[in-house]
Amino acid sequence: MSQRLFPADSDELSRDALFSILRNERRREVINYLREHEGPVDLRELSEYIAAIENDCEQSAVTYKQRKRVQTALYQMHLPKLADRNIVSYDRRAGKIELADGAMDCLPYLDAVAGKRHVRWWRWYLAAAAAATVPIGLAALGVRPFAAVPGLGYAVVVCTAFVAVSVAQAVSERGD
Repeated sequence: MSQRLFPADSDELSRDALFSILRNERRREVINYLREHEGPVDLRELSEYIAAIENDCEQSAVTYKQRKRVQTALYQMHLPKLADRNIVSYDRRAGKIELADGAMDCLPYLDAVAGKRHVRWWRWYLAAAAAATVPIGLAALGVRPFAAVPGLGYAVVVCTAFVAVSVAQAVSERGD
């Protein structure tokens, strides 16, 4: 019989609670970061690492505002939740975090998704919107040949672009 993360009447409740904890990307990244670093890590260092992931940049390029936003969320919400479940040991006063015994229950689930490429689909939708906005804007300004294309033509192109991105996302996520 497997160890339970929380005392519960059934394994189903334990699994649900574990999945609830792991559904948040920041909490998953906290666990991944801590397992790669021996001993306690500093809250600032952890916040900078997660901010770099979220902003798709190097840690050295993370701004104060980006780091502070992540640090506040970790301090107020994510780390206490992980500590309550004995997944991390968190010294609020010193700002030091390390893995606790309960983290062992999380690792098989994190390992199952490790190495899978994470696609930020919002970027693809934004690119489709930008690609549609430029010719439509030029048509509105009367620039030829864009002004010669009827509105229905642009509507078809825009809808097709968004359907294509949506289908690509659905196929990608179904394969995960």
